[in-house]
Amino acid sequence: MAKITIQNIAKELGLSRNTVSMALKNSNLVAPQTRDLVLRYARRVGYMEDTAVQEEYRQTAYHIMILRKPDRAVYWDKVINGILEEASRNHCQTQVAVLTDEEEQANQFPLGLDEKISAIFCIKLISQEYLKKLKEKGFHMIMLDYYWDQQQELLGDVIRIEGLNATAYLTHHLIEQGMCRIGFLNEHSSIYETMHDRYMGYLKAMEQAGLAVASDWVYPDMESDHFYFQSTFDELVEQHTAFPEAVVCGNDRIAQYLTIAFRKNGIRVPEDVAVTGFDNDEDELIEPFFSTVQVNAKWLGKRMVQSFLWRMQNKEAPYEKIIVSGEVILRRSSAKIHK
Repeated sequence: MAKITIQNIAKELGLSRNTVSMALKNSNLVAPQTRDLVLRYARRVGYMEDTAVQEEYRQTAYHIMILRKPDRAVYWDKVINGILEEASRNHCQTQVAVLTDEEEQANQFPLGLDEKISAIFCIKLISQEYLKKLKEKGFHMIMLDYYWDQQQELLGDVIRIEGLNATAYLTHHLIEQGMCRIGFLNEHSSIYETMHDRYMGYLKAMEQAGLAVASDWVYPDMESDHFYFQSTFDELVEQHTAFPEAVVCGNDRIAQYLTIAFRKNGIRVPEDVAVTGFDNDEDELIEPFFSTVQVNAKWLGKRMVQSFLWRMQNKEAPYEKIIVSGEVILRRSSAKIHK
């Protein structure tokens, strides 16, 4: 059998000899997909019997730091799992660092953040001042969300879920069943793009239907150090004597807390008040209850890695915002039940 050469591989794959040579050396100058193609073919035809080449193939392509906040919600774990899986498939080394509020306020960088790191994946948004400090150090950032303020400078690539049309769809679903007094409950709608989009989707649907917004049950910017506590929602319900026919919630956690508070006060869901959520946090339950929007959190993590790999080959390109669509799922919580 004739000896396999770099020229043979280049001819078979339709690539230049130089590209094949760099791919066999695991060079970062070659796109990861092209590098994998060359290495797989080289192994198949026996070229990679050379142990030195095999060792080069095992070397890490990039180092990624996953920066998360202390929030232990399962949603973020799913995103991280997607990152880890896709990073491993593309020969990238990853490490997870937790950024506390105190460290963020003091502009203190996490341990392990050094020149080996190729990019930082921000699982939850951190302050713009902190982001700017990271950028000044030369780190590229991939973020899951961004600040809504249009005057803010874009400091990295953004991957985020579509929320405007999905929330408008849920609101229309309530309206089509004859509900007119519909509230809205969310956190930070005036700060983060994803939350702002959900509020705009609610307002869009109400406006298109010619319905007035029930101002006494519209809370787009619920802010509290203890927001995600049952007592917050208990107090919210207890301070009202009149209730809407439905409440559109910014995520499933809000919908769950609100429903518990309603039921504590003798208000049935959905018999008395219909409720919708967002994120499909109940996807692993035997009988999920809330109408919601399915967000494939693991895929978001994978998409962050893919965006980063593209960025490494196109470093001069403008920063991008990639919008990933979700799937509306209608369940019992939003069904009109005639009494």
